[in-house]
Amino acid sequence: MILVDRLRRYPSGYWCHMVTDSTPEELHTFALRLGLRREQFQRHERLPHYDLRPHMRERALALGAEAVSSKELFRRGREAFLGARGQ
Repeated sequence: MILVDRLRRYPSGYWCHMVTDSTPEELHTFALRLGLRREQFQRHERLPHYDLRPHMRERALALGAEAVSSKELFRRGREAFLGARGQ
């Protein structure tokens, strides 16, 4: 499942995070459907993700992403990420 958290205000504007609780391939495929480039993927060591602006978050939700709290996004995304690293 693709997950997005709530929008937060940063110095550069409003953003949210998009992760998967499944496989990295699912995340990259979904990002491609949104029109994101692979270079936009954030290879963050704690939780790899894509950053989304408000209009992209709305598109992700329309395409079936699940809106969750930041805590839930991190927990579920982290479990999937650690599982993928162990394979």
